[in-house]
Amino acid sequence: MRVVLSLALAAILASASTADLGRTFAFFTANAASASSMSTVQLNVSTLPSASAMFDVASNMLPGDFQINTFDVVNGGTESVVQQDFTYTFASASTGAGNTCSLLDSTNPPTCTTPAVPSATATTGAALVLLRCTSDAAATTPLACDTQNVYVTQVYPAAGAGTQRRITTAGGLVRSAISGVATGGSYSIGVGGTDFTGGQLIIGSPFNAGGPDAVAGADGQSLGLAASRIDHLASVVYLPSQAGASLANQTSVLTFTWTATQRLGGTR
Repeated sequence: MRVVLSLALAAILASASTADLGRTFAFFTANAASASSMSTVQLNVSTLPSASAMFDVASNMLPGDFQINTFDVVNGGTESVVQQDFTYTFASASTGAGNTCSLLDSTNPPTCTTPAVPSATATTGAALVLLRCTSDAAATTPLACDTQNVYVTQVYPAAGAGTQRRITTAGGLVRSAISGVATGGSYSIGVGGTDFTGGQLIIGSPFNAGGPDAVAGADGQSLGLAASRIDHLASVVYLPSQAGASLANQTSVLTFTWTATQRLGGTR
């Protein structure tokens, strides 16, 4: 599977245009893990890897620039079969076959060993906020992010997780719902009038994504995605307004890896 994924990523990069290579990409890989030898879950991301589901930012990103991108995580299991419920985590890297790091995500390119953390300094890295879109404040009823009056709840980073806002703008979580990146010493971004503070692009250890459903996962999570359900998510990536000139014309290729863990117990 690793060989297949590496070859797929290499093919994507080989087919990319010159303009595409001047962008910051995030590609998805997905792994399904079960307690038995037979995998009975599916983890599908709605957008193909060749068109990044997470974000795709031009290389000439300026301080204060931001982008929203929505995507879905789909559990293709059979409805009401709890053994096919899963919890999932995600991680990201800018190292590996075809990957490139820059000052957007790493403080020491091209070695890429130290993540660039968003901060109030001119050497800040780019920032990422991951949001869950639901129709309720409890974040249990999934709803498309482009729906008016949708609730958006912060999933990543952990600091500030649970921060929430109801988006009353027509079209839901669209560009007009973003009031902009804070100036001065802050590095938050306003979404529907509420400040959300992003985390680093490089997520080295698997991050618990939670989910809209009560699922007992083997990874210790209590929330995940039940069979036949869809988790509607959105990423907001931005460059803090105080970023210095050294952040101009940076290019990174990021790989986001999602790992599903099948629910334990019951007949398989």
